[in-house]
Amino acid sequence: MTHQEAKSIARHLGLTLRKVRSGDYRVNFREGKESTAYYTDTLEDAVRAAIEMARGESQTSSCQLA
Repeated sequence: MTHQEAKSIARHLGLTLRKVRSGDYRVNFREGKESTAYYTDTLEDAVRAAIEMARGESQTSSCQLA
């Protein structure tokens, strides 16, 4: 998987994914605070984290609607 493909997946899920100066990948919600950011050194883990974060967000949203 390329970095561009991973960024596209994250963007589709409502998150951001970028490579920081240290070489790690940072995943976060759009306009999310630093406390919600996830850092990892592998692109695959970053995508997995984005999927899990999106799942958690959708579960929280559906709970708030109930």
